[in-house]
Amino acid sequence: MPRHAFTLLLIVLATSGCDRITGVAEQKIYDAEAVGYACRVSLKTPEDCMKENEAHSPSSVLMGWKSADKDITDRKLDPSMGANPVSVEQAVSASAPAATDIKPKGDESALKTAPDHSAESEKKPAKAH
Repeated sequence: MPRHAFTLLLIVLATSGCDRITGVAEQKIYDAEAVGYACRVSLKTPEDCMKENEAHSPSSVLMGWKSADKDITDRKLDPSMGANPVSVEQAVSASAPAATDIKPKGDESALKTAPDHSAESEKKPAKAH
């Protein structure tokens, strides 16, 4: 029985450091710092960022936020880097295809409109002589 306990203890100790061996723990820290960095660039407060990303370590999120803040104050990073002087309406109209450019697929006869009978209903019946 002592031999089994020792083996079990050895297995538990060996597998307890798997996150460190595989790098999963470090990756979680890097991910949280990236989230914090992105929050600072998008002009969010650290508190809002931590509330929105509760799955990440708050201290790592804050470290990433501070890193981005330092880059911004040192002028290494421009927080408006993705801003485009073109208005949203201009961007949407430029990217939307014109209605004449759309080609129907399949049977085109289904796209034809029904004849307009409204003009015929306005005609008066001919008088009998």
